[in-house]
Amino acid sequence: MITFELGPYGLAHSRFALSRLVELNDALEVLTHPDRAPYARRWVQRTRRLVDRSSLAVLLALVEHESWYVPDFLVPLPDRYEPSFDDELAAVAAAPADRVRAQLELAFRIGEPPAEVLEVTGSAPGQDPRAPLPDAIAAVLDGGGAEALLACVINEVHRCWTVVLSDAWDAVRRVLDEDVRHHAVRASRTGLSGIVAGLHTSLEHDDDRVTLDHPYDMRLGCASGLILTPSVFLPRPAAWRGSSGHAMVGYPAHGRGRVWSEPVPLTEASGLVGARRTALLADLATARSTAELADRHGLSRATVSYHVRKLHEAGLLSRRRAGRAVLYERTGNAAAVLAGLGVPGSAD
Repeated sequence: MITFELGPYGLAHSRFALSRLVELNDALEVLTHPDRAPYARRWVQRTRRLVDRSSLAVLLALVEHESWYVPDFLVPLPDRYEPSFDDELAAVAAAPADRVRAQLELAFRIGEPPAEVLEVTGSAPGQDPRAPLPDAIAAVLDGGGAEALLACVINEVHRCWTVVLSDAWDAVRRVLDEDVRHHAVRASRTGLSGIVAGLHTSLEHDDDRVTLDHPYDMRLGCASGLILTPSVFLPRPAAWRGSSGHAMVGYPAHGRGRVWSEPVPLTEASGLVGARRTALLADLATARSTAELADRHGLSRATVSYHVRKLHEAGLLSRRRAGRAVLYERTGNAAAVLAGLGVPGSAD
């Protein structure tokens, strides 16, 4: 059990945030363990073909090992709702060398196991539950220490982001943002207790504490607040420790499978609104722009614009502006129409 000790101030300053580095690290774990996110199977198959593992050797060694702990410096806690990718990378680069070294010693067999490792994992003296130090990490540490490791990590994270997640981020972000909106509405009615109970069954809130059902037993001081971040990759909640009394909990985002869903095949069984419009409606369980719909369905943007305009006029789509883009999402009436046509997933 992980217990997050909040206190009155921490309770009042707990918040939501979105993090590209959280999603990137979670994505790498799914690439290693695809059974954790079966709904992303097509994404895993496609992305594995694109990843050059030799160019990401250090980053993968830090994430893919079987140790009880993944170093927290890979995921700095967001200082606002959605920091930019460059700002998150800068926070990684600013990690003090002694903190990096200490976290490596928690994860890997570098010297004797710290007392925290034995206490948290329940290992007896003389046992070492940590993973062997990977060769890729050892080589960089031998050549330049923690500073060289951080520089290497920055380069590989940037390279990995470009290949693994940058193209999908807009779609991912919309699902994450909608999840936060959903919980924000709940918060206005129930407070933090109601939010935590709705994030995942393994999370509970009791007075000024939040607990996470977990194989290891530890207490984390969160006097400065708990950060909650949704993820389209996490199968269950995960925790990251920060400095200055902060900690972060990632949890599975509502509707996360929709990011990777394939468009419903075009059929002629949808006579009410037509096969083309049925396919578009079925793909709008999550909000998308006309440009994204055109790419997903192999249509021109003009064709998509025409169809979504007609669907909107018929009350089957809602629309809202997000920056420069206009996003369309199906209404309850549309969901009822699709359910009546027997379209898969229309009741979600």
